Amino acid sequence: MTRVGLWVNATGLFVSFTGTVLLLLHTTNEYHSAIQDLGSIAVGYLGLILFGVSVSVTGVALLLRDRGR
Repeated sequence: MTRVGLWVNATGLFVSFTGTVLLLLHTTNEYHSAIQDLGSIAVGYLGLILFGVSVSVTGVALLLRDRGR
């Protein structure tokens, strides 16, 4: 289960990192930053970031569960 926990944790960190980079690229681009509906786009990226965080926390929980045995 340790290997699964590490993979889940790494996947969550990758998803969070990807969402953060996409949000940064989207808001620093002149064309995309001029879009009026930037708030809802940012909320979508923040949702992706939070999803990655929750997956990463699940991986940590799996690691801790395995350590307790």
